[in-house]
Amino acid sequence: MSHNLRLAFIIIGLGVMAWFITPTVRWYFFTPEDKKEESNLSLDEMIARGYTKEQIDNIQSLKRLRGESVNMGLDLQGGIRIVLQADFEEYADRLERNAASLSAEEKNDAMERLISRLRGRIDQFGVSEVGIRKQGDDRVVIELPGARDPDRIKNVVLSQGALTFNLVDEQATASLTTNDMLMGVFTNTAKVPEYGKQLYFYSEKDDFGRRIRGAPVIVNKEPSLEGNALINAQVGGGQFGEVTVEFELNNDGALQFAEVTAQNRNRMLAIVLDDKVISAPNINDEIRGGRGVITGRFNLEEAQDLARILKEGALPINVSIVEEEVVGQSIGADSVKSGASALLMAAVLVALFMILVYRVSGVLASIAMLVNIVLIIAVLSPLRFTLTLPGIAGLILTIGMAVDANVIIFERIKDELKIKSNAADAIISGYDRAFATIFDSNITTIIVALILWIFGSGPVQGFAITLFFGILINLFTAVFITRYIYEELIRTKIVKKAGFFFI
Repeated sequence: MSHNLRLAFIIIGLGVMAWFITPTVRWYFFTPEDKKEESNLSLDEMIARGYTKEQIDNIQSLKRLRGESVNMGLDLQGGIRIVLQADFEEYADRLERNAASLSAEEKNDAMERLISRLRGRIDQFGVSEVGIRKQGDDRVVIELPGARDPDRIKNVVLSQGALTFNLVDEQATASLTTNDMLMGVFTNTAKVPEYGKQLYFYSEKDDFGRRIRGAPVIVNKEPSLEGNALINAQVGGGQFGEVTVEFELNNDGALQFAEVTAQNRNRMLAIVLDDKVISAPNINDEIRGGRGVITGRFNLEEAQDLARILKEGALPINVSIVEEEVVGQSIGADSVKSGASALLMAAVLVALFMILVYRVSGVLASIAMLVNIVLIIAVLSPLRFTLTLPGIAGLILTIGMAVDANVIIFERIKDELKIKSNAADAIISGYDRAFATIFDSNITTIIVALILWIFGSGPVQGFAITLFFGILINLFTAVFITRYIYEELIRTKIVKKAGFFFI
């Protein structure tokens, strides 16, 4: 690789990393503490305190900034802890049985499926040390380190995810007026046909962005399509830039959806989630292929949450929140100090060793090590990573491994100097010959870290992630950054003797 091409890779790489790390830097170094505390308020709390819409929008933007940065975990920064109570009475009614007749095995199976569904929903918020465990026979404890938005968490957790597609009774709906509503409650039930129809309400936004009960709509009680036919959902975009949710149906669902849309052209089809009408688009033509779009004035986060809920499916058991706690940042203050002290001490000791052994080369390796740490944090930012004590341990281990590649390169250059009198030739040859050794020495660790990341959970996953990216970035800094500096020193003839580099 040419000298200029190597410089281009460095500039592009550092530029991308600078973009990634910007939210973390803004949040931790340029956001006042009082603003950070305000960002922990829920929407209802802000409204209760009399905040204006502009103030709420500013705090919501702070919430987004915090979400885009690297957060500290429950053991370092606190977070949200929720305890859910499973409703086995309703579960037994659904099975047309008595709750007392449910065996311990049946209850345990239902709880395991509940935890699996909850984990699927919550894990997709981002890479974090999420803790979900069963408590007793009928409770689930959810710990979300670094989370500071209880409204969004509760909406995702409590949503049952029951999706249906119901044809709208447009004639009956058109007969409804504002006089049929009293303080948000529908009072004129006589307008709702007695048989085969169901009264629902649109899910709309108020001036503060909250989802509230909107206008009433009458739909067929019998769904035209059940949500269990859905196999995938993801965020999309409409032709005017609006955020949508795109869904995909299985083969049977696709055939049924095509039949429904073919037979009901120019009718409205309500998309109902948990007894709320998300949207009711008009059927313009037959829809084949089993693909459709849900619109509903979503913002990006709402669309992501809806796609997540639809993809994971309905919860097997109804749940309610019996305990809710937002753990403050002070709980992990000592852990933060201890972790930071260990990280700093490790960096200083490694840097001293490298400088004593390799002189100026050791200085360059130490600079690369510091750059390595910054780049790791930059990579973790877009992953919405939550840093915990095991994650800090991974960073400390990475510091030791960050100079490993440089040590191999330096020793290889020393060997080359024994047979070559020209320092420039020895350095270039040393880098070229050391690459295969560096790659072999790191590939096994990368594989292990990747396996731990994929199959691990909690602290193990946090450790694996920092280790995985630490090794990759270590290779980048050693092979690109330090080599470019050496080549530049040689090209400008600042250094002419090998003794300047090595003892």
